[in-house]
Amino acid sequence: MQHSDLLLGLAIGDAYAAGLEFQDRQWIRQHVDFSRFFNMREHIQVAPEKLAAFTAHYQPWDYTDDTEMTIGSIKALCGGPVITEQHLVDYWETEYREGLQRKGYGRNGHGSMAWYYEGRLSLEAVRDFQRHRPNPGNAPAMRAIPFGLVAEDLVNPYAAINALATHPNAQAVQSSQIVARAARYFLVENGAAEGLIPYCLQKIELDKGYQNYLQAMDELPAYEDLGDAEFSILCGPQPIEAPYFLPGIKGLPSDSKYTAGAVLYILKHANDAFDALKKSVYLGGDVDSLAALTTGILAGRFGLESLPAYMIEAVEGKDYLQKIAEMWDMS
Repeated sequence: MQHSDLLLGLAIGDAYAAGLEFQDRQWIRQHVDFSRFFNMREHIQVAPEKLAAFTAHYQPWDYTDDTEMTIGSIKALCGGPVITEQHLVDYWETEYREGLQRKGYGRNGHGSMAWYYEGRLSLEAVRDFQRHRPNPGNAPAMRAIPFGLVAEDLVNPYAAINALATHPNAQAVQSSQIVARAARYFLVENGAAEGLIPYCLQKIELDKGYQNYLQAMDELPAYEDLGDAEFSILCGPQPIEAPYFLPGIKGLPSDSKYTAGAVLYILKHANDAFDALKKSVYLGGDVDSLAALTTGILAGRFGLESLPAYMIEAVEGKDYLQKIAEMWDMS
């Protein structure tokens, strides 16, 4: 495994999919051929006064909070032997503020944590917001890969701390552990794709609803054979229904459980990093976290060779990501 390939693949998946975030699955499949970058953020179907949250300070090929918080997670692990909730929050905030200083504005994509960074809510208020949500956000899952690469006995505890730091929610904890375990299975244990979901079912203490969902993921047909009924199993009711976001479109909602399940499904069925990116984006909906995780994990395992050269050249922060990877290698 190459940490540099993992990080660059993650940033590419994140940045490319961010341009197509919250677009309908059918539109993406009709119009996107991956020969170029598509910036559709101004067409996200929200009220005009809410659109700025998705377009302000956004530049094509910028990576989002997914990559930024993953870098913070890596720095926290490299920074010392003790991982606590506050320790992680401090590193995420530092990464955010360093980016703010470099770019002149905060990185696009932050949800409830933006309220904390901007001083509008306390950290405990953010936690209270996420604590009992039926659909906790993606943050714990999207930043969980590094916690899969620690010592075996620390994977589940560290992935839980990662979630509890901002999302003290049982669904968020399990989602973080699933992504961490998927990273470990592919990148440390070199497991066969068909064994991924049974491995997660064995290694993680999941509630019954989550167990049933993952078992259903393992029984789904090949990606090319997914129909309306199968998409409803993978992504939840289609079109997406409130309170899941974005209601009214066909695709993956902003929900850590469905994101983690889709990660497992894509990893099981993708051949390489580019295939993972395409399969992730073609699901529609909240695809940047999904594409970041699947592209990153398979780039870490198989390398970057499958990804088009224009993606590797265009993505933000290649030199910076390389420095982070070198630090990670030495830790």
